[in-house]
Amino acid sequence: MTMVKGCSAWSARQIAILCLLWTTGLFLRIPVLAVSPLAGRIAEDLRLSITGTGALTIVPVVVLALAAPPAVWAIARIGPARTIAGGLLLSAVLSAARGWTSSTVVLFAATVGMGIGIAMFQTALPSAVRGWLPTQAAMGSAVYLNGMMVGELLGSGATLPIIMPLAGQDWSMALALWAAPAVGIAVLILIPRERAKPGGPAPVSPDWSDGRTWELGLWLAGSIAVFFSINAYMDATLAARGNGAWLGTLIVAYNATALLASLAMLWWKAALIGRRGPIVMTGVAASAGMIGFGFVPGPIGYLGALIAGFAASLQLILIMSLPPDVTEETNVARLTGGITFVGYLVAFSLPLLGGLLSETVGGVGTVFIPTAVFILALSGFGRKGGGYEECSSHNGGKM
Repeated sequence: MTMVKGCSAWSARQIAILCLLWTTGLFLRIPVLAVSPLAGRIAEDLRLSITGTGALTIVPVVVLALAAPPAVWAIARIGPARTIAGGLLLSAVLSAARGWTSSTVVLFAATVGMGIGIAMFQTALPSAVRGWLPTQAAMGSAVYLNGMMVGELLGSGATLPIIMPLAGQDWSMALALWAAPAVGIAVLILIPRERAKPGGPAPVSPDWSDGRTWELGLWLAGSIAVFFSINAYMDATLAARGNGAWLGTLIVAYNATALLASLAMLWWKAALIGRRGPIVMTGVAASAGMIGFGFVPGPIGYLGALIAGFAASLQLILIMSLPPDVTEETNVARLTGGITFVGYLVAFSLPLLGGLLSETVGGVGTVFIPTAVFILALSGFGRKGGGYEECSSHNGGKM
């Protein structure tokens, strides 16, 4: 078999690895987002407050940020494949366990543990890509990130119409059904043989002195904040304009832009990965689209939301594809862990700041201003001219 855009034939082993990466990518988001459509049932059965119900989705993302640096330690000690397999098993078992308790404390403890598992294999995936596909790291990254975007749609969109009927309308069984395939993937992930790492033992923590950790982490925060802000405040924005009937259509179209962005990256990857320009341009486009949605009513505003969703998703993929393509193999996990820690931790403060600003100043569109200002300010800083093009021989000097 050959890839149309590639210069060389892909072996059966490489194709199998790409399939394995894609299915692993699915479970970066399914365990988190499958809870959203089940939130009402969970809240009723366990008597959760509105805040507690929302925390079921927010807590794993915060844990993902905090657990990324320890995941670097695990990768250095046991290798990427075992870290991915362990993380998948941990997230699968504890995701299913959320449905088999009547205790709120146990529910949230399992949710925290699930988030730690996701952090382990999300941080390890770029290192695995570099080790398994050393000459095709960009394609490997684009493939597992496409799986992640498909997982976002499946977790939120397929749970009620497909999984719940299979589970007999039992939300606890639905969580177990979603978790079961991850166990099989964890076994398969151990099949590709890891190469010995060059240069001695790998470092066990992110390199906080590396400027790329901070710059890319902050850009990642902006892209996540755009996507999260519009999702979080879309209902309130449309209701304030008397356009609440558009919510169902717009939110599906908006979240579908993430999948479109991942498909675009499968085609554009060689032209975009490794340069600062595309990261800045997608950030500015996401910011402009978000502000357009916040302040321009009607179809033009809706188009702004779709532009913001596509650009923010494209930017996220550009950033998360970089570590295996721009640094030496022993440093991939360090860079990934640092970027993840900074990005996810900062990201969720921006929408909250926007909410406070809206309550203080008034006007629903103001919720998007802090994130937009953050992105536009960030675009004026960082490295000039050469962008990130100081890095490794692996990619011929890009970045």
